[in-house]
Amino acid sequence: MTGGLPAGTGPAEPTVDVVVVGAGLAGLAAATELEAAGRRVQVVEALSRVGGRTASHHRYGQALDAGGAYVGARHTRVRELARRFGLPLIPTAAPGANLYDLRGEPVRADAGRPAFNALAVGDALDRLDDLAADVPPTDPRTAADAAELDRLTVAGWAARELAHPDARLLVDLLVRQMLAADPADVSLLHLLFYLSSGGGLHYLTAFSGGAQQDRIAGGAHLLADRMAAALTRPVRLGTPVTDLRPGDDSHPVRVVGPGLAVRCASVIVAVPPGPAARIRSLPPGVRQPPAPARTMGATVKLHLVYDRPFWTDAGLSGWVTAGTGPLRYIVDDSAGRAGLGVLVGFVTGPDAHRYAAQAPVVRRAAVLDRLAGWFGPAARRPLALLERDWQAEPTVEGCYAAVPEPGWWTTAGRPPWSATAPDGPVLWAGTERSPEFYGHLEGAVRSGQRAARQIVAADAATGRVAR
Repeated sequence: MTGGLPAGTGPAEPTVDVVVVGAGLAGLAAATELEAAGRRVQVVEALSRVGGRTASHHRYGQALDAGGAYVGARHTRVRELARRFGLPLIPTAAPGANLYDLRGEPVRADAGRPAFNALAVGDALDRLDDLAADVPPTDPRTAADAAELDRLTVAGWAARELAHPDARLLVDLLVRQMLAADPADVSLLHLLFYLSSGGGLHYLTAFSGGAQQDRIAGGAHLLADRMAAALTRPVRLGTPVTDLRPGDDSHPVRVVGPGLAVRCASVIVAVPPGPAARIRSLPPGVRQPPAPARTMGATVKLHLVYDRPFWTDAGLSGWVTAGTGPLRYIVDDSAGRAGLGVLVGFVTGPDAHRYAAQAPVVRRAAVLDRLAGWFGPAARRPLALLERDWQAEPTVEGCYAAVPEPGWWTTAGRPPWSATAPDGPVLWAGTERSPEFYGHLEGAVRSGQRAARQIVAADAATGRVAR
């Protein structure tokens, strides 16, 4: 349908000031901001839960972050929301020595011999940070040589520019860790944008003082739960949106889906690019900002729960970086867990595709074999081994955030956060719509708050009064 309201549609159809599509942190942050400004808001969510890319396993009295978890030292908006909703933060740093298994033999960080050539690796990381400093996060297309950087993959750049194999390996691992993608599938421009957006490579890879400094007590998902519970109108769960149709003069948009028809003055679409692209119709003059057609990233997040953190007996932190898959990254998540030992593992990129295709018994054996090689036989006896395959989430399509194909940035025409018009009836939010902290919880929250403030500002500029 492309016209106005159909015959028979009238006062029985509910009206609000703003409909927010998506109950992840971006959508809930937008709704919270709008209600504080006096707007009547209805949040609708396709899933049967709120939280988006945050979710929790609940075992042994603990909420384990199965999705987005970390709150960095510079993530001011998430930290403020956590304070507002009474959720303390727990430091993630763990004492002890890290392990590096880069060549098939684990090496402790406090061993007499280094795990890698520190000079070569340090030079490579500094070069990436220097290159990223010249990429404006607000519009990476304006960087010098942007087209060349966008055509060149990270793997191609490393092969051309980094002579030492340790430097190439560490860059490979960083991309798999930060973007959940194969460096051969990621443009150098996108990596540099990600680094620039997030505060630089050294900040992004740091725990204490960095982007992984803290996690939310009770899980990041609890923040979404509390934000949703505080809204005047309950979130409508299990309610996908299929169309944004023209409405009337006072409520120019009809938000439509199975069992859903709501009229409103403005809409914020706060879902990942893939699901957003499946909205079949938009009001006249509205078009979606560009977004990657598909994401190159993929993640399976694992939790292993033990009766105690036995690895500390050997002076180990529980953190491991490995040069081969499927399990390349392990971090300790035991702080604040009532004495339980918790390890979190990440299977990313092509490793995640292969891992998810295997039978559960094969996956379990591969994980426990890997951990036993690092921590000894006790690692084979977890109380629980929990998985969350984000590739299987229809409204997420991978994780952690959309990773475009090489060449996308410089052919897209404009950045993903560009609005059709600052006073238009439809705005877009989500971590992929944020030039700041793209791919992080902080980016999601900032994008939602920005969209909400645009609506309030547009109302003030036009003299429109919330009804």
